[in-house]
Parts: sequence; C-alpha cells; structure tokens
Amino acid sequence: MNGAILIDKPKGLTSTQVVEEVKRKLKAKKVGHTGTLDPIATGLLILLVNRTTRFAQFLLSFPKTYIFTLKFGAQTDTYDVQGKVLKTFEGALNCRKLKEILSKFQGEILQTPPPFSAKKVKGKRAYELARKGKKVELKPVKIKVYNLELLECIPELKEAKLCAEISSGGYIRSLAQDIGQKLGIGAYVKELRRTKIGEISVDEAVNLEEFTRAEKPEEYIIPVENLFRTIPEIKLGSFEAGKILHGQSILVREYDYNGLVKIFDNGKFIGIGELKGGVLRPKRLLV
Repeated sequence: MNGAILIDKPKGLTSTQVVEEVKRKLKAKKVGHTGTLDPIATGLLILLVNRTTRFAQFLLSFPKTYIFTLKFGAQTDTYDVQGKVLKTFEGALNCRKLKEILSKFQGEILQTPPPFSAKKVKGKRAYELARKGKKVELKPVKIKVYNLELLECIPELKEAKLCAEISSGGYIRSLAQDIGQKLGIGAYVKELRRTKIGEISVDEAVNLEEFTRAEKPEEYIIPVENLFRTIPEIKLGSFEAGKILHGQSILVREYDYNGLVKIFDNGKFIGIGELKGGVLRPKRLLV
C-alpha cells in the first residue's frame, strides 16, 4: 500500500494529529505530510503512505497558495489570532493604502520567520523557547511571493481577505506581521486556508471526517506520480530501467531537456530522476 492521500484539514488539529489519524485508519507502517499547517488553519495536506514518503522533498519545494483574513489594529506574539496581544493601534484601515503596500511584498523578499515556528535555534525549536518566554532571534530568509491579491477590504471591521502564492519556507503569519507594520496599524492572521500546493487543489481533497468514516479508506489513495503534474516523464525499457533501479546513470540523448523527470518502466512509475546533458541519473526510487 503506497501512494498519496489529499486531506482537507479541519481547524483545531495539528498536522501531526492528522497524520496519526490517517496512519491509524489505514493501519500503515509509515505516513508523513509534505508541509505543516498551523492548528488554526484549514485546507490541503498532502500525506504520503509507506514507501512514497521518500518523495516528500520534491513536494515540500512546491509553492503554496493561501486565502487568509487579516485583522488590523493589533500585534500578537504568535502573529495570529491565538496569540497574546502585545500592542494595539488606533489608526483606521485605509483600503487604498493597503492595496498600494501589497505590491511591495511581491517578488523576492526577505522575511523573518515567526518566533512561534518550527525553525531551529541552537538545536531547539523556536516555539519551544518562545513558550518559555525566552527571546527568539531568527535570521531573515529570502522567499518569493509569486502573487498577492486583495480579495476584500472591510474598514469598519478592520479586516481584509487576501490570496497569496508563496515559495517554500514562507510564512503567511510573518507576511501579516510585516503588512501590519508597513501600514502602521499592526495586523495578525485571523483565518487561514491553504488552497493549493503546486498544481494540486484542495478541491481534490477529502474531508478528514469523511475519510475516518470510510469503510475502505485505502480507496482514497492515489498514485504518487499524479502529484508531479508539471514534471515531464521518461519512458524506459526493462534493460535501461534495470540500470536506473541499481542506481546507475544512463544516456537518453533523445530527450532535449534538463531537470527533474518522472521515470517509467514499461508504463510503471519507478521514481524521480534528474536529466542533464542527455544523462539520466536516479534521485529517488519507489522500489
């Protein structure tokens, strides 16, 4: 039993709790997720089952799309609605100014992860230190914001709904904090939903409650190769595939392409490889 399950995570559960529930229901040896969602967040979690967990690194690198609501007028220690309010602001929310500011957060930007995050500081998780009241100093990292759109702005509620597509390693909570600082009235995340990972949509996912009620939960497992929709494929014969499966590189000059590829052996997916200068080498194999 290998493959992937697309889960629409409910609010209130950690990603680890969802993983454990799916693992228990499937009676699987191994289940892993491909990108954490905060407990307050809902939306797409891609879970990999058994041997397919070895492909997690490729999915982790996919950009993520979120729809989220910002609450202006305050800053919290967690940068979201669950945190302790550190400071309040009296200023009004100016929708025109907000729209102008959003353009400054598109493209490559430097972003400091939230103190309440899984980033490591001297071998310890940042959130472990933050919970103890210790000062957490994290270095800014370069991320990419591919798209940042204002969907709705409600000045009387001091709220705005946005859609963002960001690179791996980016935090919507930090984006909220930075937008609030730029506006001068503070902001934090009130609601957060992940709608896409790469080209995979939450519309394709199953509700966790529905999954746990299913008599045949394994029917929700899809082939892992279905997740790599933008990666081209290479079809090999048994002899060439045998070399790949033994960790050897092979020549495939008929493919004028450099980058990651899905490798098939007579129609059967066997792994992900890298093609460069006509040479194909295996990176992660299913068997």
